[in-house]
Amino acid sequence: MFERIADFTTWPILTGICIGYIANRIMSGEGKGCCMNLFIGIIGSYVGTFISHLLNIELLGKGYLTNFVFCVVGAVAVLWLWKKLFD
Repeated sequence: MFERIADFTTWPILTGICIGYIANRIMSGEGKGCCMNLFIGIIGSYVGTFISHLLNIELLGKGYLTNFVFCVVGAVAVLWLWKKLFD
């Protein structure tokens, strides 16, 4: 049971950090730290899912790479919007 809990919490955190790091490198050329990368990765995942629904692309069952790409696109969109609003 504890292995399933660890898998359920570890993979989203690691994936969120990776998504945030990649998005930060695309937008600014530098990382922002683990906590900020995690925050951007999580928010970007939701935005990427929303973008896929707007484009009428079903992500369920498409594979990990497709989901990862849409999450990175969503995180880049979040960072772009952040820069437009607050810079």
